[in-house]
Amino acid sequence: MKTLTGVQLFAPGQRGPRKTKDWFERAKLVVAAARERAVETAQQSATPSIKRPPTVWQRRRLVERLSAKS
Repeated sequence: MKTLTGVQLFAPGQRGPRKTKDWFERAKLVVAAARERAVETAQQSATPSIKRPPTVWQRRRLVERLSAKS
């Protein structure tokens, strides 16, 4: 196994400063677009069209509550 010294761990990046700036700009645009899509999706699913059926435990508690009232 190869051991890394401190110099090898913190070697300078392969990209130039200009490429890094361009990359960050594109990344910001991608994140902004994804955020807008997430907002649209959240707004569309704000009102669920299908209600989940109750679980077994919820059904049992409901039956117990209704039978106790009668």
